Amino acid sequence: MNTRDSISLQSCPALAPQVRFRLDPVSGEPVLLYPEGVLVLNETAADIVQRCDGKTAVSQIIAQMSDEYQVDETTLRKDVLDCLADLSQRSLLIFHP
Repeated sequence: MNTRDSISLQSCPALAPQVRFRLDPVSGEPVLLYPEGVLVLNETAADIVQRCDGKTAVSQIIAQMSDEYQVDETTLRKDVLDCLADLSQRSLLIFHP
């Protein structure tokens, strides 16, 4: 399990094999579907998850979102790392070196 402090900025997160990102057909909200249930994502978490392709490093995700949202990377880093750590602790993400 990863905590925010243990996630490498060079690692490349990806959805775990059993997890799927979808828009809920009824509400239109972004969700993660997995065998044990459904996790409804807020807009920012959905944006982070969509960038977790197993090829894009955490540092690149932060830089991309910083440019897109015009927010300082240092400010955004904590939020991104907290989100990734939470999803990892729920076994919804894996990290490639």
